[in-house]
Amino acid sequence: MVTLDFQQVLEAARQLPQPSRIRLASALLEESAPDTPRLQPLTGLSEAELRALAESALAPRHARRLKQLLRLNREKKLTRALKGELDALLQESDRVAVLKAKASYTLELHTA
Repeated sequence: MVTLDFQQVLEAARQLPQPSRIRLASALLEESAPDTPRLQPLTGLSEAELRALAESALAPRHARRLKQLLRLNREKKLTRALKGELDALLQESDRVAVLKAKASYTLELHTA
């Protein structure tokens, strides 16, 4: 049996396509311990604004660059500067994923 550490799991999750990352985040939230804080809903937004956020994506230019950098990373061809750029784009992608998850969660609360 192969055992992965947290960083390896996180790196693998970051390489998933955006929809898969969102499903993974949702599944992890559902499986969290009862004393773990739940995802906080977004407040002060209309249903249309929440839907727009829930359907948002990383800017196409950034998504293309992220894909290029991930390919170079798999090929072990990243310089230190490119690794920094990759980390920044992954953080941006993570922020978008969290915002999407919060918007989707808020919409679910409204329809429940």
